[in-house]
Amino acid sequence: MDKRRFLINLSSNFLSAISGLGISFFLTPYIVGTLGKEAYGFFPLANNFVVYAGILTTALNSMSGRYITISLEKQELKDVNVYFNSVLYGNLIFVLFFLIVSLLFCVFIDRILHIPIPLLADVRLLFAFIFTSLVISLASAVFSVAAFALNRFDRLAFNNIVVNLARLILTVTLFYFFKPHIYFLGLITLVTSIYFFCASYRDTKRLLPWLEINRTLFSWKALALLMSAGMWNSVMALSGVINSQLDLLIANKFFNAEGMGILSLTKIIPNSAQLLLSIVVPIFLPEMLKAYANQEMDKLRDNLDFSFQVIFFVVLIPLSIFFAYGEDFFKLWLPAEDSHTLYIISVLTLIPIVVHASIESIYHVFIITNKLKMASFWGIFISISNLILVLVLCRYSSLGIYAIPLAGLVTGLFSHLTFTPLYASYCLKEKFGYFMLKIVKGMLVFIVVLAVALVWKKSTLIAVNSWFTFFLNCLIVGIMSFMTAFILKFDKKTVLYLVKKWRRE
Repeated sequence: MDKRRFLINLSSNFLSAISGLGISFFLTPYIVGTLGKEAYGFFPLANNFVVYAGILTTALNSMSGRYITISLEKQELKDVNVYFNSVLYGNLIFVLFFLIVSLLFCVFIDRILHIPIPLLADVRLLFAFIFTSLVISLASAVFSVAAFALNRFDRLAFNNIVVNLARLILTVTLFYFFKPHIYFLGLITLVTSIYFFCASYRDTKRLLPWLEINRTLFSWKALALLMSAGMWNSVMALSGVINSQLDLLIANKFFNAEGMGILSLTKIIPNSAQLLLSIVVPIFLPEMLKAYANQEMDKLRDNLDFSFQVIFFVVLIPLSIFFAYGEDFFKLWLPAEDSHTLYIISVLTLIPIVVHASIESIYHVFIITNKLKMASFWGIFISISNLILVLVLCRYSSLGIYAIPLAGLVTGLFSHLTFTPLYASYCLKEKFGYFMLKIVKGMLVFIVVLAVALVWKKSTLIAVNSWFTFFLNCLIVGIMSFMTAFILKFDKKTVLYLVKKWRRE
């Protein structure tokens, strides 16, 4: 792996994530305080509907990066142009379909969702803006492939940073100078999606100047190949939606807008973890694809192991700190809300994320080896099981809003500790428990790191009574956790080598 390129991609993507999370951190309390949690809950719900639409488009877009990257690696430039144009015009077909569906949804939205009468007009406009941004994002999706294929994630990260800053400026401007409305958030999403379209188009022209947009290069055969290969990714996307994106819709139906609002506020940390994973994990895919294309299986396994270590330090250490100080976080962040309830729901949601994050990049194995069929069937089985369990608990138990994350905890752990690691081992022709052992090792280190955080908190040497003392505790615990994990994740020989190298430099 090109370590210099990796560090550039990782640092730029991490900065992109931090900018987005930081803006959400500061804006969410302001928006909730201005509009109320009932109104705010419709914004993440509207974004979830975009994810629902992605189930169909994933079939085409998910595999475009794989085929274009491999064609570039083999210098098959004509195939690159064919795949590119086939994806572009295929997406335009989807655009026409979603325009019709979105229009019908917005017209009949009051019959589909439980919306308080005073919010109906604003929520309808919110969904109209969000769906329009979906159409624009879909039309421009293929223009992000160039940066992916050439391993230039720093370009995508820069565009995301600009989007986040624009979102901050527009939100403050609209909410300060005009009477606040929830649809402002949809309008901001639309404006930033237009910018991202233009920026991605510009990057494609700079990175691959010979790439041309030409309708004659559209190929039904290439489109069918991409759709058939990506069909199982769509099935996996469907399972992911049922597992984690229907929760707000179910909360709206069973617990009305208030219950949905409470659940939406607990999304900040799980969504942050997923955002970090979505930014860090793809960085490794281009190198893995190249290693697989050249049949360098040892290099592929080395890249997988390296990705597990990076993910642990970037994602799991921060989560261990949240497990210790999460309730304090909510007390400071949303003082008017029930911090204990928000904390418990967040932890229940995060436990499965912690387990699968220990080997998150394992899902690349299914894409690299093009063995998505069985993984997709399993994903559907687990997601349907989760949906049934959620509905049963919501209707027949006294758990209330806790029923939704608890069901996800049960089914998520079952899936992440059985099929996923075992089937990935099979796809790479490794021993039966190859990835299972890596999960166990990762969880043992996580437990030790969490214990460090809990012991420090129990000592109460620095009481948490302000944001300053909160972040000071997090900084101290983060340093101790990092050092502990560094020693445990690397063997003695590697640690000594890295220390000596650092001293020389």
